[in-house]
Amino acid sequence: MTGDNVERIKYVMEYLNKHLTMLNDMGFVFDDGSFDEMIHSYGVAYFCASAAYSKGLDPELGYIIGLLHDVGRIINDDYTKAHGPSGAILVEGFLEDTGLFDSEEIEIVCRSISKHSKKGKNHGPYDEILKDADLIERLFFMGDIKAPGTAKRKRIDQQLERYGLEVIEKNNEFKV
Repeated sequence: MTGDNVERIKYVMEYLNKHLTMLNDMGFVFDDGSFDEMIHSYGVAYFCASAAYSKGLDPELGYIIGLLHDVGRIINDDYTKAHGPSGAILVEGFLEDTGLFDSEEIEIVCRSISKHSKKGKNHGPYDEILKDADLIERLFFMGDIKAPGTAKRKRIDQQLERYGLEVIEKNNEFKV
């Protein structure tokens, strides 16, 4: 990774951390929500970068997509499926203003963020990486397994199989 890549990631991290701090200071926190959002965003970023690398895509771009994927929820306090499209609008302006990203990269990042709540539909490669990373991170950090037979659960099961893992459910609890 070049120095430019590191600078771009640091710049995005500063933007995200600033908004997480504002979330905390403004009192929009529910049960220490800003900490949960931070853990979730960084966890998704890690999974996105790893998946991008394994699929021959740009891991730096994957990491940035993961960091920014819930900006609509963080900044707009929007916990609906609309947080993806609203976040994509915010992120587009931010990335353009930095001057660090070309138009193709901005399009990839914003499209992925906009589509990440549509887990039952297939989109582009970065979009799919983000959807999977979002679910896997929620599984590992929050224990959010999803009901069997749902589109989200099918995605989780596919990713666990990919990594050679399985979910063992017993008495409404699970272990990976």
